[in-house]
Amino acid sequence: MKIKLLFFGLVCIAILFSYTSYKVISQTNVTDTTNENSAIQTDNSASKLELISLNDTILEQIIHKPLTRYRALNFNKDTTVWDTSDCKIGKSTFSCNHIERHNYSFGVRDDIRLEIFGDKFKKRSSHKKIIYDTTYIDINFGKNALVHYTPIAEIPKLDRDAVAKALSKLSGKRCSQIFEFRSNYNLEVIGLSGFSWKNRKDEILGYDAYIDRNDSDQEMCSVQGSRDQYTMSSHYSLIYRKSLPEQLDDKRLQFFNGTLKSFQDTTISWKLVYTDQYHRTDTLNITTKFEYDDSDSLSSFRNRACYDAIKPSNCK
Repeated sequence: MKIKLLFFGLVCIAILFSYTSYKVISQTNVTDTTNENSAIQTDNSASKLELISLNDTILEQIIHKPLTRYRALNFNKDTTVWDTSDCKIGKSTFSCNHIERHNYSFGVRDDIRLEIFGDKFKKRSSHKKIIYDTTYIDINFGKNALVHYTPIAEIPKLDRDAVAKALSKLSGKRCSQIFEFRSNYNLEVIGLSGFSWKNRKDEILGYDAYIDRNDSDQEMCSVQGSRDQYTMSSHYSLIYRKSLPEQLDDKRLQFFNGTLKSFQDTTISWKLVYTDQYHRTDTLNITTKFEYDDSDSLSSFRNRACYDAIKPSNCK
């Protein structure tokens, strides 16, 4: 009987000890039971939180880090965001420049490819997630602005007389490129139905004009990206730049007669609309004499039919 009583007492002590230990653990660990996977906070520091997933037993650490960034308004009153190392701030002015280079393989950025596929077969035992606690410093707006200055690029004025002269005589060949214009401005045409300006950089090989046939087997002029064949490398780089003041736009525009009509010894007055990167617009009256005959060579004509406001020697 004494042995039985002794055994019963030991069992009661073990049960009491287990209950006490469980109670202590419950009071010192914070458990979120709102999610399917329980999360246990094991560190009282606000800068680090460890999560344990019960499904795959992967330990995830969420680390908070402080980060300071600049904000600035551009000419159009858009808010731009910068790393502190991007900007140089003086007593009354400032400038910011940022450059990124991304390498691609088969259309996917290399750093992203590595993150997704680099350790595909490697079992992770832990994962760190960094959350940046960001503080913003406003450079040129708000009550705590560092300077009262808006950076703006100085855009060269268009030589209106030189442009009017360059466009005073053009080929009148139907459905073809008849001119190329390089400047810091975007261009539009008013008063020449079927004529248009196209930005060469919108297409890898620029634009071209083609005489096609529609569903009714009638001829039509199509101005579209060049159909020339090309092979793109599986490995290439793209460079992303932004700055304040902004870099000057470099526009290479192709001028097309997108109609099926050839103009021979025809003089037409029209308007050239030019707009800078800050959406400031002006117009220029143009009078053009269109000339064309069957002996015209489009390829040789292209070589001389251009105007380059950025590097004039290209079109001499």
